[in-house]
Amino acid sequence: MKRLFSLLFLLLFLFNLVGYYGIYLGLRVSAKHEMLSRLDAEAYSDNETLTIKLPFTLPYQNDWDSFKRIDGDFEKDGKFYSLVKHKIERDTLIVVYIQDHQGTSLFETFSRFVEATTDTPLSEKAGKIIKHFAKDYLATHNTLEHESTGWQLETLFLTKSFQVSSSAILPQSPPPWVV
Repeated sequence: MKRLFSLLFLLLFLFNLVGYYGIYLGLRVSAKHEMLSRLDAEAYSDNETLTIKLPFTLPYQNDWDSFKRIDGDFEKDGKFYSLVKHKIERDTLIVVYIQDHQGTSLFETFSRFVEATTDTPLSEKAGKIIKHFAKDYLATHNTLEHESTGWQLETLFLTKSFQVSSSAILPQSPPPWVV
């Protein structure tokens, strides 16, 4: 019986320590993983997808034969979307994305919970709170890597070695006085 109470109090302490932000972030990671596995398996219909076409001009850009899978997500007007695939055709970037219903409902539930516990309306502040929380407490790592060797330029310089003695550089005596 004592173990049950101690376990219950430990769970209550951890919830108080991590709070609903940690639980929300954990559930959000789980929902993203589930959405990525669904998109990788192509378990969606064309009726669910939305397409956006953006002007995209690069010199010497070749058209792609087919769509390529892309990972990413974004939020617009309180709804979350996941990127599915993209393609470059002539001077247009075509991006196909799908609405993440589970992520949207999770965020709405999180917003209602925050409103209930803080007695203040959340509206647009939840996204900013989460971003600040993530920026303050979660480590980020930025790395720059070369993905293509086509733009690297290797330059070789022809060098000659000169030997200079230290006596040639240092003066042997002070300069003469001019009267």
